Amino acid sequence: MLLGGAVGLGGILQGLHWRSVGSSTGLADLETQLRMATEENEMLKRENASLRSLAQGGGELPVPREAIDRAEKEFGLNFLSSPVVHRIAGEELRDRVAASIESRFGPAGIDDRLDAYRLIGWLGPSDDLLAQLTVVRAVGARGWFDDVTGEAWVTDRHDPESIPDQAALVRLLARILLHQHFPPPPAYPGDDAARAREALHQGAASGSEARFFSLSARSIGFIPMNTNKEAEQIFNSLPSFIQGLTTFPVVESKGLADTLHVQGNEVFHKAFRNPPQTTRAILFPAFGPATPALLEMPPTPEEPYLTESAGQLGLRLWLEPLGDAGAALEISSCWKNDRYLLVPDGEASTAVIWDVQFDSTEAADQFQAAALDYVAAKAGLEQSATAGTVATTPENRHLRISRLAPDRVRFLNTHSTGLIETFD
Repeated sequence: MLLGGAVGLGGILQGLHWRSVGSSTGLADLETQLRMATEENEMLKRENASLRSLAQGGGELPVPREAIDRAEKEFGLNFLSSPVVHRIAGEELRDRVAASIESRFGPAGIDDRLDAYRLIGWLGPSDDLLAQLTVVRAVGARGWFDDVTGEAWVTDRHDPESIPDQAALVRLLARILLHQHFPPPPAYPGDDAARAREALHQGAASGSEARFFSLSARSIGFIPMNTNKEAEQIFNSLPSFIQGLTTFPVVESKGLADTLHVQGNEVFHKAFRNPPQTTRAILFPAFGPATPALLEMPPTPEEPYLTESAGQLGLRLWLEPLGDAGAALEISSCWKNDRYLLVPDGEASTAVIWDVQFDSTEAADQFQAAALDYVAAKAGLEQSATAGTVATTPENRHLRISRLAPDRVRFLNTHSTGLIETFD
């Protein structure tokens, strides 16, 4: 595998060389191709590391028949193939998790998101999206489910006699079973839809785990749970955005999944066959799984690196650090649609344009006021910024909040002033 990867990468680089020599491709296109080749190389390195960790691991974990029967009875489904649960060294799990995350987003996907998240304000300049998403899933984990392959992993410390480890296996089997019957779509549906689907599946698995603990407590008495101090400290040190993404599936989504489960298999299965397409549908199930129409955005001088939706969850997580959790919840609950673009801005920089649409003028007013305060803080202004006016940060970034319509607000963060005029 390593040799094949090296040969493949060599072919990519040689192809780029021939293309640069034999065609009239501009310097900007060549730089983009080299950037993608470098990122693919990094992803290949991580995938090779995960293959090495698999080869050095402890093989597959024997799954007790009673655990399989329990999962099938609980969800009214049968495994389509025998569930696979791998053993892996705890210190090697991070490589496996990181490789899966990169594989989901594709070449440059994780780096483009890091860039956009920093420009919008979800992450700070020193944050590392891949490392933080990896560590929150790997450190102290008793088990982890890979939504890309449909397989599960436990560490080499897994103890079949331990109630918490048995509960972790119950959760993993639930994820495998649901994944087999309701797999992810062939094409990546976008961040908000992917978060919603993941939350529904993880919420159902967390509910199964909680029911196992409850049954064990009734059978053998109270089960003391020792908190993982290392994982707790790491979680508390992470940005609020990463914390929110992590807790969303096991807090809001678990409640929805539990509600569906008690209504019987017909209702439960229907929800998974037609999964929610927005995080709003998780937070407010009455809105149903429908996908909002793609928000029309202005043309850009060059092809965007990334176009995505933050969704209601992303909007709430952007507003919460501004200081008032109640206001963040109130404003974000009026989310109707949004879209952001990460676009080239000069030779070595990027810009982001983020439009948010609300279901009322009042909510748009509130968001605009919060966004103007955010811009003022970034630019070091003593008073709130003014809509339509450009504010410049100490890092020479240019920020502007514009009101496009009574229900729509635009956030713009550019390096060059010329790009601002493009979006007037």
